[in-house]
Amino acid sequence: MIIGDNFNSKAKQLLHKVFEIGEGEVDKRISVQLICEELVLDKTEVKNLIEYLDSKEYLKIETFGGPFLYGDVSLTKKGLYRAQK
Repeated sequence: MIIGDNFNSKAKQLLHKVFEIGEGEVDKRISVQLICEELVLDKTEVKNLIEYLDSKEYLKIETFGGPFLYGDVSLTKKGLYRAQK
């Protein structure tokens, strides 16, 4: 997978949405389906973005399952710091 400006922009957008929905709380579980509904993103794209943000330790995958492969994610302390930049 090639990571370009558009991918990074969408990753930031997803991270900010998790921050917004979770009201800035670390470790609060956020539904991936809710994130996708609000951002209107493709399932494969969401999966790749979540995996990327998880690998950077900005998000933590909490549960598996559902239409987006992942059910819930949460913001990490590192992700909180990044989302506030």
